[in-house]
Amino acid sequence: MKRTALILDIKPDSGGGIGMCLTIINYIEKLSLNNFIIITTYRSTSDLLSKKYNIKNYFYDKNNFFNKFINFIFKSKIVPVSSFESYLKKLKIDEIFFLSPSYLNMLIKKINYIYTVWDLSHLKENLINLPEHDIDTRRVRDRAYKEASNKAKFIIIGTAENKNFFINHYKCNSSKMKVIKFLPFICRLNYKEKNINNREKKHKNYILYPAQYWEHKNHKFLIDFFDEYNLDYKISNISLICTGHDKGRLQYLKKLIEKKNLIKKITLLNYVSDEELAELYKNSIAVVFPSYIGSHSFPLYEAFYFRKPVFYNQDILSKEFQDLVYLINIQSKKSLYDKICLMIEDKKQKDKIINNAEKKFFEIFNEQKIVEQLKTVLIDS
Repeated sequence: MKRTALILDIKPDSGGGIGMCLTIINYIEKLSLNNFIIITTYRSTSDLLSKKYNIKNYFYDKNNFFNKFINFIFKSKIVPVSSFESYLKKLKIDEIFFLSPSYLNMLIKKINYIYTVWDLSHLKENLINLPEHDIDTRRVRDRAYKEASNKAKFIIIGTAENKNFFINHYKCNSSKMKVIKFLPFICRLNYKEKNINNREKKHKNYILYPAQYWEHKNHKFLIDFFDEYNLDYKISNISLICTGHDKGRLQYLKKLIEKKNLIKKITLLNYVSDEELAELYKNSIAVVFPSYIGSHSFPLYEAFYFRKPVFYNQDILSKEFQDLVYLINIQSKKSLYDKICLMIEDKKQKDKIINNAEKKFFEIFNEQKIVEQLKTVLIDS
């Protein structure tokens, strides 16, 4: 029986990413794939898995000086094997499954691997000037994806549109591309059925935006929106709550809110627990997603699960979901205003959207179907 390594090359503050990795592990456990181990590359992730979730894992310190040096000279073709692949060979690994995008695939020469692609944002020209999409970051991701296109046994991706774009751009063999969506971690924990005290009781009528404080998440659009429509009688009682890890943008946003005198209207929370996030979803009137990136996203699926209407950037959303949300033009604040008013005024349409979205959620995240999809990748191949 082949021995498989599940690689979590991801930090805990990645938001929904770490949750998705945990969900995949849960699915794999249902496959009775007994001969697998979990390898983490950040000490904080290793500690999170072992201490919070009681998940045994091996730790490969990719930032250790010696490992970095050997991996560097491997890429320069000075040594025949990278530190990373040597580590895997010592553990007698036959196959690798990267549960998140990772440049470590470029350090693999002989071991078969399965790769995961979340998005193709590094190819979007309109994001070039964002700090989180600097030229070095884009270059590394592009090289990793090219390497995966050429050498990966399979590549898992979330939507059919992204699959086709990846195939065309990287000239990838279509037979190795697998479209699989994984259940957001919070939806796996049945928080919908639990009652948890919400610390944000002062907000009675709020829209929720759960997203890391990156520039590409476009929180500024929402601040500008509330600045313009704060006193409009139709929505004057509606507020906004945002939550996520600070990625360098939070202080700027706080100062902007203060400058525009919107402190009572907009609340910026740090990253909250799964329990608190579930309660924020349950008590919200809707979810908004004005990001520049995300043809599909965890907030989208989580909103479907918690039966909340969604206002979503029309320029990025997969066609698969466009009838299940209120599409907004992020170049126009009035677009969001009109859609909020429509949600308020047309309850019949709102209920139809919510019901269809919930139905779609359970069609997508059929556990037996997802486990079978993973089985074809991990066992049957």
